[in-house]
Amino acid sequence: MEYWTKLVELLGLPSHSTDPGSWDALESELGVCFPADYKEFINSYAPVRLNSHLHFTHPTHPEWDMKKWVFATLEAYQGLDWVDLTASEFESTDPRFGGPDGLVPLVDSDRGECVFFQPGKAPRMYVYVGSDDDFYRYDMTFSEWLYRYLCGEDMNGPNSSAFIPGPVRFDALPGAEGGRGAFWFGPHRSE
Repeated sequence: MEYWTKLVELLGLPSHSTDPGSWDALESELGVCFPADYKEFINSYAPVRLNSHLHFTHPTHPEWDMKKWVFATLEAYQGLDWVDLTASEFESTDPRFGGPDGLVPLVDSDRGECVFFQPGKAPRMYVYVGSDDDFYRYDMTFSEWLYRYLCGEDMNGPNSSAFIPGPVRFDALPGAEGGRGAFWFGPHRSE
C-alpha cells in the first residue's frame, strides 16, 4: 500500500484543499520543487500542529507563512558550525542548506527537531535532532517518514520513538481556520 494512502487513513480525510499553484512563488525563489506528497499534505491539512509538537506551515497563509519560516530556518542552519555528524555524507564536508542540492526544511517540532529533504536525490529525508546536535538520514518519502513517525517508530535517530496513543490530534494554529484553541482528532486507531 502506498504510504500516502496509509497516512490519509491514519489522519482522516483532508479537511481542506488549496490551489496547487500556491507553491510556484516559493519554489521559484528557492530554486527547488518540494516533494509532491509533502505539498499534498500541506494543501490538505496545514497550517496545523500534529500531536502537540509537529508544526506545519503553509505557503499562502498570512500568519503561518512557509516562505518566511523556510528562509529563516535556512539562514539559521547555514550559520552553524558542524562537528562530528553521524550521517556519512557529512564526514568530509558540512551539510549544505538551500539551493538545488542543499537540505530544505519541511517541518519542525517543539522538541528541537527539524525535518529536511534533499532535492534531486532519490527520496531522502534528514532529521536534525537538537539534543544530539546531529542529523539522521532516512531513505524514504515524506509520507512514509510521517506515517512511521506517527506510528511510533524511531524516525528521529536511535531510540527516538514518539508514539502518542489514540487518534492523531490536530491543533489549529492561531489565526488558522478554526481559530485559537480549536482541535480535532483523526480516526480511532488500535494501539
